[in-house]
Amino acid sequence: MTEEVIGKLSAKLRKYICTLKKASMDTENDTPMCESLIKVVNFDKIPNEYSRGKGWDGVPKSNDALYLDVQGKWYFIEFKNGTIQKGDLYRKLYDSLIMLLEWRIIPDLDFVRKNIHYILVYNGSNYGKIQQSQARDKNYGYVWERAEQEERLFDIDKFENYLFHETHTYTKSLFEKNFVQPKEKEEEKWQLYRK
Repeated sequence: MTEEVIGKLSAKLRKYICTLKKASMDTENDTPMCESLIKVVNFDKIPNEYSRGKGWDGVPKSNDALYLDVQGKWYFIEFKNGTIQKGDLYRKLYDSLIMLLEWRIIPDLDFVRKNIHYILVYNGSNYGKIQQSQARDKNYGYVWERAEQEERLFDIDKFENYLFHETHTYTKSLFEKNFVQPKEKEEEKWQLYRK
């Protein structure tokens, strides 16, 4: 996010700005899933503040990062380096939107459907598509990496137009190619334009 975009954020979000690298950190393995230094909201920090003082037994779940681009598009980003459970993903989707709606950071679901995109970034080498077979996994991974095409997984696409404007499931390399590099270039051009 550019400094101009950050400056327009709600104070509740602005205090949780970090790099995409930090937001993508797999704390169990102490490794980031992305090396980009573009700025995002570390959305994992939001549930604790949101639920503070409410006396709930638990806190909501959340997506890892929220990115707003210079064109006004919003992107929720979830990083999964290991096991992926659809129920957990879906809860994070809904809880994240509920927090934004209740805080009145976004006006309504119509805004979500028109402006917010969802991206799930997963580690393709850790995700078992079929029964484990080392040779088959190697061949399958090779073909998908060479094809450099998005594989629609985990039924995330069913939320497209219903809950989000667009949804994507990217491997780490496709995320770099289809999101990180274009957004870094967009921010760079925007900074040059603003000077």
